[in-house]
Amino acid sequence: MRLSQEFRDQYIQHEMRTHGRKNGFVTTGQEARLLKWLPVIGLPKGKTLAMAGIPPESPIVMEIGFGNGDFLVHLASKHPDWALLGVEIYLPGVAKAVGRLEDAGFIERTRITQLPAQFVLENQVDENQLHGVFINHPDPWPKPRHHKRRIIQKDFANLLVTRVKSGGFIKLATDKPDLAEWMQDVLDHTEGLTNVAGKGGFIERDEDRPHTKFEQRGLKEGRISQFLHYVKK
Repeated sequence: MRLSQEFRDQYIQHEMRTHGRKNGFVTTGQEARLLKWLPVIGLPKGKTLAMAGIPPESPIVMEIGFGNGDFLVHLASKHPDWALLGVEIYLPGVAKAVGRLEDAGFIERTRITQLPAQFVLENQVDENQLHGVFINHPDPWPKPRHHKRRIIQKDFANLLVTRVKSGGFIKLATDKPDLAEWMQDVLDHTEGLTNVAGKGGFIERDEDRPHTKFEQRGLKEGRISQFLHYVKK
Protein backbone atom coordinates (compact mmCIF):
# COMPACT_ATOMS: atom_id res chain seq x y z
CA MET A 1 0.00 0.00 0.00
CA ARG A 2 1.03 3.61 -0.40
CA LEU A 3 1.80 5.49 2.78
CA SER A 4 -1.04 7.51 4.23
CA GLN A 5 -0.88 11.28 3.90
CA GLU A 6 -0.66 11.52 7.69
CA PHE A 7 2.48 9.43 7.72
CA ARG A 8 4.06 11.16 4.72
CA ASP A 9 3.50 14.61 6.23
CA GLN A 10 4.97 13.62 9.57
CA TYR A 11 7.96 11.44 8.74
CA ILE A 12 9.16 11.83 5.14
CA GLN A 13 11.81 14.48 4.55
CA HIS A 14 10.98 15.99 1.17
CA GLU A 15 13.35 18.92 1.24
CA MET A 16 16.66 17.05 1.56
CA ARG A 17 18.19 15.86 -1.67
CA THR A 18 19.73 12.41 -1.59
CA HIS A 19 20.74 9.94 -4.27
CA GLY A 20 19.15 6.50 -4.55
CA ARG A 21 15.74 5.10 -3.65
CA LYS A 22 13.89 6.78 -0.79
CA ASN A 23 10.18 6.11 -0.53
CA GLY A 24 7.98 3.27 -1.68
CA PHE A 25 5.28 0.84 -0.63
CA VAL A 26 4.71 -0.64 2.81
CA THR A 27 2.03 -2.99 4.11
CA THR A 28 -0.74 -1.90 6.43
CA GLY A 29 0.96 -3.79 9.26
CA GLN A 30 4.31 -2.13 8.57
CA GLU A 31 2.77 1.31 8.59
CA ALA A 32 1.11 0.53 11.91
CA ARG A 33 4.47 -0.45 13.40
CA LEU A 34 6.11 2.68 12.04
CA LEU A 35 3.40 4.86 13.54
CA LYS A 36 3.79 3.05 16.85
CA TRP A 37 7.57 3.15 17.09
CA LEU A 38 8.93 6.16 15.21
CA PRO A 39 7.54 8.60 17.81
CA VAL A 40 9.49 6.58 20.41
CA ILE A 41 12.75 5.66 18.66
CA GLY A 42 12.78 8.03 15.68
CA LEU A 43 15.39 10.76 15.35
CA PRO A 44 13.58 13.47 13.34
CA LYS A 45 15.24 16.58 12.00
CA GLY A 46 14.75 18.75 15.08
CA LYS A 47 16.08 16.19 17.58
CA THR A 48 19.69 15.41 18.51
CA LEU A 49 21.14 12.12 19.68
CA ALA A 50 21.74 13.71 23.08
CA MET A 51 17.96 14.25 23.34
CA ALA A 52 17.10 10.66 22.39
CA GLY A 53 16.95 9.19 25.90
CA ILE A 54 19.99 6.92 25.54
CA PRO A 55 21.53 5.90 28.89
CA PRO A 56 24.76 7.89 29.32
CA GLU A 57 26.82 4.78 29.99
CA SER A 58 25.79 3.04 26.74
CA PRO A 59 28.33 3.03 23.89
CA ILE A 60 26.57 4.34 20.77
CA VAL A 61 27.25 2.54 17.49
CA MET A 62 25.91 3.81 14.17
CA GLU A 63 25.10 1.81 11.05
CA ILE A 64 24.80 3.87 7.88
CA GLY A 65 22.54 2.26 5.28
CA PHE A 66 21.07 -0.56 7.36
CA GLY A 67 18.88 -1.98 4.58
CA ASN A 68 16.30 -4.33 6.06
CA GLY A 69 17.80 -4.28 9.56
CA ASP A 70 19.41 -7.72 9.69
CA PHE A 71 22.80 -6.36 10.71
CA LEU A 72 21.26 -4.10 13.36
CA VAL A 73 19.57 -7.15 14.88
CA HIS A 74 22.91 -8.99 14.81
CA LEU A 75 24.69 -6.10 16.56
CA ALA A 76 21.98 -5.85 19.19
CA SER A 77 22.17 -9.56 19.94
CA LYS A 78 25.98 -9.67 20.13
CA HIS A 79 26.45 -6.44 22.07
CA PRO A 80 23.72 -6.02 24.69
CA ASP A 81 25.51 -3.00 26.18
CA TRP A 82 25.41 -1.01 22.92
CA ALA A 83 22.82 1.57 21.91
CA LEU A 84 22.36 1.56 18.14
CA LEU A 85 21.70 4.41 15.72
CA GLY A 86 20.44 3.22 12.33
CA VAL A 87 20.45 5.48 9.26
CA GLU A 88 18.52 4.47 6.13
CA ILE A 89 16.80 6.65 3.51
CA TYR A 90 14.80 3.82 1.89
CA LEU A 91 11.52 3.76 3.79
CA PRO A 92 10.44 0.15 3.02
CA GLY A 93 13.81 -0.89 4.49
CA VAL A 94 13.09 1.17 7.60
CA ALA A 95 9.69 -0.53 7.88
CA LYS A 96 11.23 -4.01 7.67
CA ALA A 97 13.94 -3.11 10.17
CA VAL A 98 11.45 -1.78 12.72
CA GLY A 99 9.48 -5.03 12.48
CA ARG A 100 12.56 -7.22 12.84
CA LEU A 101 13.92 -5.23 15.76
CA GLU A 102 10.55 -5.34 17.53
CA ASP A 103 10.18 -9.08 16.95
CA ALA A 104 13.70 -9.69 18.27
CA GLY A 105 13.06 -7.58 21.37
CA PHE A 106 15.79 -5.01 20.64
CA ILE A 107 13.84 -2.05 19.32
CA GLU A 108 14.01 0.12 22.45
CA ARG A 109 17.82 0.02 22.30
CA THR A 110 17.75 1.44 18.79
CA ARG A 111 17.25 4.92 17.35
CA ILE A 112 16.20 5.16 13.71
CA THR A 113 16.40 7.98 11.18
CA GLN A 114 15.53 8.32 7.49
CA LEU A 115 17.62 11.47 7.16
CA PRO A 116 20.85 11.54 5.10
CA ALA A 117 23.92 10.42 7.02
CA GLN A 118 25.74 13.69 6.31
CA PHE A 119 22.92 15.68 7.93
CA VAL A 120 22.72 13.33 10.91
CA LEU A 121 26.44 13.56 11.60
CA GLU A 122 26.62 17.31 11.12
CA ASN A 123 23.50 18.29 13.06
CA GLN A 124 22.42 15.50 15.39
CA VAL A 125 25.60 13.80 16.61
CA ASP A 126 28.07 15.51 18.93
CA GLU A 127 31.83 15.35 18.57
CA ASN A 128 33.35 12.18 20.05
CA GLN A 129 29.86 10.79 20.76
CA LEU A 130 30.07 7.55 18.76
CA HIS A 131 31.79 4.37 19.87
CA GLY A 132 31.87 3.16 16.27
CA VAL A 133 30.38 3.25 12.78
CA PHE A 134 29.51 0.45 10.34
CA ILE A 135 29.02 1.05 6.60
CA ASN A 136 28.09 -2.20 4.87
CA HIS A 137 27.97 -2.48 1.08
CA PRO A 138 27.28 1.15 0.24
CA ASP A 139 26.08 2.04 -3.25
CA PRO A 140 29.14 1.67 -5.52
CA TRP A 141 28.03 4.24 -8.10
CA PRO A 142 30.22 2.48 -10.68
CA LYS A 143 30.15 5.07 -13.46
CA PRO A 144 33.07 7.52 -13.17
CA ARG A 145 30.77 10.53 -13.49
CA HIS A 146 28.86 9.29 -10.43
CA HIS A 147 31.88 8.65 -8.18
CA LYS A 148 31.17 11.96 -6.45
CA ARG A 149 27.99 10.34 -5.10
CA ARG A 150 29.88 7.64 -3.22
CA ILE A 151 29.43 8.10 0.50
CA ILE A 152 33.12 7.85 1.34
CA GLN A 153 34.67 11.13 0.27
CA LYS A 154 37.44 13.16 1.87
CA ASP A 155 35.10 15.62 3.61
CA PHE A 156 32.76 12.88 4.82
CA ALA A 157 35.69 10.88 6.21
CA ASN A 158 36.93 13.92 8.10
CA LEU A 159 33.43 14.44 9.52
CA LEU A 160 33.27 10.81 10.66
CA VAL A 161 36.55 11.19 12.52
CA THR A 162 35.22 14.13 14.54
CA ARG A 163 32.15 12.15 15.64
CA VAL A 164 33.94 8.95 16.70
CA LYS A 165 35.64 9.00 20.07
CA SER A 166 39.32 8.20 20.55
CA GLY A 167 39.78 4.44 20.33
CA GLY A 168 36.50 4.06 18.45
CA PHE A 169 36.16 2.25 15.15
CA ILE A 170 34.95 2.65 11.58
CA LYS A 171 34.23 -0.65 9.79
CA LEU A 172 33.27 -1.01 6.15
CA ALA A 173 32.39 -3.83 3.76
CA THR A 174 31.94 -4.05 -0.01
CA ASP A 175 32.02 -6.69 -2.72
CA LYS A 176 33.09 -4.18 -5.37
CA PRO A 177 36.91 -4.14 -5.74
CA ASP A 178 36.96 -0.66 -7.24
CA LEU A 179 34.93 0.74 -4.35
CA ALA A 180 37.04 -1.15 -1.81
CA GLU A 181 40.19 0.51 -3.15
CA TRP A 182 38.43 3.88 -3.28
CA MET A 183 37.35 3.71 0.36
CA GLN A 184 40.70 2.39 1.46
CA ASP A 185 42.57 5.17 -0.32
CA VAL A 186 40.38 7.89 1.19
CA LEU A 187 40.47 6.51 4.73
CA ASP A 188 44.16 5.56 4.68
CA HIS A 189 44.88 9.23 3.99
CA THR A 190 42.42 10.60 6.57
CA GLU A 191 44.20 12.21 9.48
CA GLY A 192 43.36 10.64 12.82
CA LEU A 193 42.63 7.13 11.52
CA THR A 194 44.75 3.98 11.68
CA ASN A 195 44.13 1.04 9.35
CA VAL A 196 44.09 -2.04 11.60
CA ALA A 197 45.40 -4.16 8.70
CA GLY A 198 48.14 -1.68 7.91
CA LYS A 199 48.11 0.93 5.18
CA GLY A 200 46.76 -0.62 1.99
CA GLY A 201 45.47 -3.70 3.83
CA PHE A 202 42.11 -5.38 4.39
CA ILE A 203 41.06 -7.33 7.47
CA GLU A 204 39.72 -10.87 7.51
CA ARG A 205 36.00 -11.35 7.79
CA ASP A 206 34.77 -11.36 11.42
CA GLU A 207 33.92 -14.94 12.35
CA ASP A 208 30.47 -14.11 13.74
CA ARG A 209 29.53 -11.67 11.00
CA PRO A 210 26.22 -12.54 9.26
CA HIS A 211 25.92 -12.54 5.49
CA THR A 212 23.80 -9.48 4.73
CA LYS A 213 21.35 -9.34 1.85
CA PHE A 214 23.77 -7.51 -0.44
CA GLU A 215 26.66 -9.77 0.50
CA GLN A 216 24.60 -12.84 -0.34
CA ARG A 217 23.69 -11.29 -3.68
CA GLY A 218 27.36 -10.66 -4.41
CA LEU A 219 28.32 -14.23 -3.53
CA LYS A 220 25.69 -15.58 -5.92
CA GLU A 221 27.26 -13.46 -8.65
CA GLY A 222 30.78 -14.61 -7.77
CA ARG A 223 31.98 -11.56 -5.81
CA ILE A 224 33.82 -11.89 -2.50
CA SER A 225 33.47 -9.08 0.01
CA GLN A 226 36.40 -7.14 1.38
CA PHE A 227 36.50 -5.59 4.83
CA LEU A 228 38.14 -2.47 6.25
CA HIS A 229 38.68 -1.62 9.92
CA TYR A 230 39.94 1.75 11.12
CA VAL A 231 40.53 3.01 14.66
CA LYS A 232 40.57 6.63 15.70
CA LYS A 233 43.81 7.59 17.36
